[in-house]
Amino acid sequence: MLLRGSEEEIEAPLQPLRMYFPHSEYTKKIKLATRCYIFEALKTLNGLEYPLSTFERRWFEEHPQFKHIFHMPMERNHKVMGMWMLLLRTACIEKEKEAWFIVNGTPIRYGIKEHALISGLNCRNYPLNYSKVGSEAFVKRHFKGQTIRYQDVKTKLEEMVPMDRSRDRLKMAVLFFLSSIVIAQTKTGADASPVEPFFLRAVDDLNFCKTFPWGRLSFDHMLREIKHTMNHFNGTVKGTLWPIPGFCIPMELLAFEAIPELGNKFLEDYPGAAENCPRMCKKRFRKSESKGFPLSKIYKELGTTVDIDSILPVRDEENFLMAEIIQEEDDDDMHDVVVGSWMQCIRKGVTITLDEMYTQDVATRVEEEPQDAVNEEIAAANERPAIERMGDPTLGELADVINRMGLQMSKILDKVDGLEKRLGSLEASVNELQKKVRFCKSW
Repeated sequence: MLLRGSEEEIEAPLQPLRMYFPHSEYTKKIKLATRCYIFEALKTLNGLEYPLSTFERRWFEEHPQFKHIFHMPMERNHKVMGMWMLLLRTACIEKEKEAWFIVNGTPIRYGIKEHALISGLNCRNYPLNYSKVGSEAFVKRHFKGQTIRYQDVKTKLEEMVPMDRSRDRLKMAVLFFLSSIVIAQTKTGADASPVEPFFLRAVDDLNFCKTFPWGRLSFDHMLREIKHTMNHFNGTVKGTLWPIPGFCIPMELLAFEAIPELGNKFLEDYPGAAENCPRMCKKRFRKSESKGFPLSKIYKELGTTVDIDSILPVRDEENFLMAEIIQEEDDDDMHDVVVGSWMQCIRKGVTITLDEMYTQDVATRVEEEPQDAVNEEIAAANERPAIERMGDPTLGELADVINRMGLQMSKILDKVDGLEKRLGSLEASVNELQKKVRFCKSW
């Protein structure tokens, strides 16, 4: 094990007893279907038949947390292969309030501070008895006791007209926003699960919705989804599609923030971001020819680097934001000897490289050609609710489809041409054989 950055004698960092996936699984691909509909939610809010009133729009744009969602670069597709790379390297630990991933032998933490630093959402402690705040009077008035699903909320919102003395449409817009972004359902259509029950109560109190720590709620949900993902696969990548519901942006960006080699290659500054905005507003993924980039491309850029931040450092300009949205927690999480050994090194400024895991990780990486879109990022149609998949394509999209069809047709014609040549050669061989048979019979 390599210990660098300090001359002080430090106990060597320990290797985890077990990883959720063996290193032989690290190159396997899957489609991660995110259920975080930021693009679609903002498109809906901006395109209502009865536009948001000035008051309604200002409620969102001046919200201490939600305003950052409106400041983000609007991307139709999530870039999730960096998140998949981390999930494949999840360490099995005792702690329940954070996750750790080991990339090239270096641990990377996903904790409440990383979630806050990237998202800018309030990640302070929950208020007492928060689950009992508000009431269901609002939703009962509009949904008459029926099961409330995401699409029901969207349909109701699109039908409503703003009224001077009523905040009902704003409450419906907030309910739609929360169920689109913070915790969305895994399925759509008739099989969709109901909207999060807590949301149904919370939206009846708009002041509560401004101060509640939505960052902590979304973080806790993501931790449950990570655990659910590990239990589902049980060490073996199987299937072709796996949904990740919830606010996944911090996990989507974590690998690129923690590993400079990846950040420099795949991220770029987003112009116009305010100084007090969180990281998700200040960076965007570089444009690429496809909707995303394959796992093999990430591995190529990752290489053998050990220049990796185990814990994202807070920059000077981020201190004020972090002081507002995070607070020191009581250390009531489960004790873990392995994580404790890592934290001891990190506090001493020592970079951790677990030699055996480094060697295994690098050795599993083979040079691969970029795969088809089927092995890349999940297509936009699978990212969005089924109701959003319809619509007339643009001229640019049509041209792109026609060009791709032309390329495929050329490949087919080449194969047909090659097949004709092979058939011609086969026919000549058959004719020659028939001549020999006739000659033998006559003889």
